[in-house]
Amino acid sequence: MKITLLGASGKIGSQLLDLALKDGHDVVAYVRDSSKIKVSHPHLTTVEGELNNIPRLKSVIENSEVVVSTLGPPRKRSYYMLPVYDGHKAVMSLMKWSGVKRFITIGTPSIKFREDKASLTTTIPGLIAKFVYPKPYKEVISIGEVVQESGLDWTVVRFIAPIDKETKPAKVTFGDKPVSFSISRKRIAEFLLHEIEDPHYIRSMPIIGS
Repeated sequence: MKITLLGASGKIGSQLLDLALKDGHDVVAYVRDSSKIKVSHPHLTTVEGELNNIPRLKSVIENSEVVVSTLGPPRKRSYYMLPVYDGHKAVMSLMKWSGVKRFITIGTPSIKFREDKASLTTTIPGLIAKFVYPKPYKEVISIGEVVQESGLDWTVVRFIAPIDKETKPAKVTFGDKPVSFSISRKRIAEFLLHEIEDPHYIRSMPIIGS
């Protein structure tokens, strides 16, 4: 499968990149700094560019079968503008223009979904984020809204506490089943890859934990 991966140099994106290449996929990694991509592979193409470089972004999207973003807002109380939100808008507009339908991105339970049940998982993280990280909270909410309005075959994979330490495989909840908030970045990457290869959550927002 031809995958365009945004955020391939990040902690989750780099894990997904390795897994996708091992499974034989053709990956175009679109990154700000290509020197941060430490892997070399015949099925990997690295393209350097910003999210607001529309011609270059278009070039990496138009021949894809699926676009995956592992980009998230910075964990700061405040920062300038809404760069990841604006990037999502640009990406999805180019996908529609190019006829690419499948889009997978990440988020938190701060984004509300129609299938959510009231629970600690679906309420507490959003309340904490709203007061501790107000600007990222706003950006995450905005991303969730624009993705749902896109008309694409989207999936938003939500999680709460990503860690580097190994955890059990991902479990899915919408607040209806208990899960551990902590989940390893490798397990998140595995879940994303599974959604690429065998999608189960089109136009859905699974919350994953361990």
